[in-house]
Amino acid sequence: DDVSINIPAKSLTTIIGPSGTGKTTFIDLIIGLYEPDSGTVFLDDTPLSQVNLEQWRQQLGYVPQEQILLHDSIMINVTFGDPDLTREDAEAALRAAGAWDFVSAMPEGMDSSVGERGSKLSGGQRQRIMIARALAHKPRVLILDEPTSALDPASEQLICNTLRALGKDYTILAISHQTALADVADQTYHLESGRPRKLE
Repeated sequence: DDVSINIPAKSLTTIIGPSGTGKTTFIDLIIGLYEPDSGTVFLDDTPLSQVNLEQWRQQLGYVPQEQILLHDSIMINVTFGDPDLTREDAEAALRAAGAWDFVSAMPEGMDSSVGERGSKLSGGQRQRIMIARALAHKPRVLILDEPTSALDPASEQLICNTLRALGKDYTILAISHQTALADVADQTYHLESGRPRKLE
């Protein structure tokens, strides 16, 4: 209700608030999975209803809350086997996600297995692989759902720093019920009972 939020290009915007307040619904409206009952979602000055949704979604990189990794190599987990993505693309995405140092130190580099459900990696490392996967297609907008919820404080801070750096090159929208992202964001909105309040 009464939502009016501007998400600037090439910046990090966070939406924080407890579970059940509408954060995921907000994301779904931006992706175009839902249409608002009233009001309009704009991309620049164009209503989302007038945009080709397939083309719009191809410009999005999405990192879901659940870390879903295949029992396969890092290369496959970043590219999902897309033949249009090269090893150079995967390396660039891993570098951008802050994952290249630990990946390049593994015995087989990008060809190293992550184990079943990523069991050979730490929680922070798994999250960086997920971010790299979202970056591999060079999206215009990066959307993250609870990117630090399963991490210890040290890993959480490292991911926050990575997202802060990525905000210089990407438009990033991250939703969280935790406040750590607010400390590094360019702007933060607190969502409660479906109503946003901008934090100064």
